[in-house]
Amino acid sequence: MVSVFDFKDYREFLRAWLDEQPGRGASSRLAETMNISPSMMSLVMRGEKNLTSEQAVELIEYLALNELESDYFFVLLEIGRSGSHKFTQRLQKKRDLLLTQARKISNRVKKDMELTEEQKSIYYSSWLYTGVRNLAACPSTQDIHKISEHLNIPLERLQPIVDFLVENNLCKLEKGQLAYGPQHTHQGVDSPYVNQQHRNWRMKGNEMMELRREQDLFYTCPMSLSEEAFEEVRKLLPTMIQQVLKIVGPSPSEKVACFAIDFFKY
Repeated sequence: MVSVFDFKDYREFLRAWLDEQPGRGASSRLAETMNISPSMMSLVMRGEKNLTSEQAVELIEYLALNELESDYFFVLLEIGRSGSHKFTQRLQKKRDLLLTQARKISNRVKKDMELTEEQKSIYYSSWLYTGVRNLAACPSTQDIHKISEHLNIPLERLQPIVDFLVENNLCKLEKGQLAYGPQHTHQGVDSPYVNQQHRNWRMKGNEMMELRREQDLFYTCPMSLSEEAFEEVRKLLPTMIQQVLKIVGPSPSEKVACFAIDFFKY
């Protein structure tokens, strides 16, 4: 994936980004995002015009740049628009400081690591972290804008989650697209995060229940039964779970779903 930190001219970054986009029309989509004409976009890319700060804000949101990347892009834009040698020098120093900061952060990201307790507390704080990670496994939702649309969640809410997943190897970026990362997150039954994970998805289930869609299945049946029948059902459920996982495991990632079972004495 093209990184804005690899460039010292914002136009060169945009050219490289456009070169990575499949098909045609990427430049027109950028122009539309910034509410400018394709001809104006051409003038910008040729260096005859510059973007305004307002246009840059729309562009940054569309490109889903994080806070540090956005700051760096704005400095590049200011350098491109500067008409003063002294002011340009000051901007270049700021650019270099941001670049140093970005490199330090990149060096801190380990390729293979176990999540710390603090990172686990963040990851299991909301269903969104596992939800977005699973969506990244599906080819139809590997673009952050498509995930935002699919979940009906604003980009500014989604971006910190994506940043966290990528920085901690839970997701990875491949040619501008999100993909499922190699990091493992399984927690043992004694982990304090297991209960939180169950609660997160039960709450999401309650939310989806309100939609009353025919494609979903919700079943709750408080019952009275014999001790023998309880044990028989209890033994049946792990077998069913294994059968479900046997079907799910080798299947291609096309949709995301949540499979939850509760069976307990009270």
